[in-house]
Amino acid sequence: MTAPTLRHIGLRAFASLVLAGATLAVPVPAGAGEGSALVGGEALGRGIFATYSDRDTVIDGGTVAAPDFSSPVARAALDLTGLGSGLASLAYSPYNDAAGVINAFGGTSLPVGFFSEASRAKVTGTPPQEHRAAAPGPPGSGAWARLSEGPAVEAAALAFATAFGQALAVRIGDVRSTVRRSGPTVGSAVSVVLRAVTIGELVTIETITLTAAAAADGAAGLAEAASLVEGIAVAGRPVRLTPQGLEPIGTGAPALDGLAAAGIEIVSAGETKTAPGGHQSDARATGPRIRLRTADGRTLTLVLGEAVASSAFVPPAGG
Repeated sequence: MTAPTLRHIGLRAFASLVLAGATLAVPVPAGAGEGSALVGGEALGRGIFATYSDRDTVIDGGTVAAPDFSSPVARAALDLTGLGSGLASLAYSPYNDAAGVINAFGGTSLPVGFFSEASRAKVTGTPPQEHRAAAPGPPGSGAWARLSEGPAVEAAALAFATAFGQALAVRIGDVRSTVRRSGPTVGSAVSVVLRAVTIGELVTIETITLTAAAAADGAAGLAEAASLVEGIAVAGRPVRLTPQGLEPIGTGAPALDGLAAAGIEIVSAGETKTAPGGHQSDARATGPRIRLRTADGRTLTLVLGEAVASSAFVPPAGG
């Protein structure tokens, strides 16, 4: 796993966002004086991203790509005109109102209610606006989105006891995204936390934590990303996740050849990427990527968490 990459630029101002009792800091570097510069940004957090990429699905003689889905998901965005949009959902897919179709394609047992309109919170336009999901799912779960003065966009989704059949289960998925403008600067930030992850009833992970932040100010800009995976075990015995895959720890370590027999392949340990810039800053943190062979012989690719933040600064005409 790529070590967390944190680049710090001299900060003179910052904005903080409090979500469900937790504080998410959005760094905003000091920029040029007030002017007619245009700024915008996007923050996207996904707990689990899954896709079937082994083959297409044929329907009535036509071929379409197998559906993918994310759970939970939170997206916040401000365009260059200052209009905002926020989306938070316990689960999201291009087939968003047809979870039965996804289950039929993939052999999964996704809870249909997670994909319904009532499980999503959406805001768009100008502040102030706030929307909470009408049917938030299992006890403790919820999704909300907010537009406030600044302008600022916030979106958060908290999912409890999410199960994807026997392939994957997550006890808690917590995703939070925000984009905030402060004068001629903009900051975007994402936090993704997954707890008690079980894969194929063989691999368990205590916690996956991902963060990404980006700011654009017309000067140096800022980009930060971090990926941390803790408490990995195979058949109940601890192992270590490295860029080369899983490694046994100590005596009595589990036999890792059982993973292949169970149809589990560790494709990537996760990574971070940052690209700071005054006009465009980007940051991405990705959790482990795992490939599973399902009971019907299909291949399911899982990305265990993704945090993506980007910010843009367009200088005034002639600036």
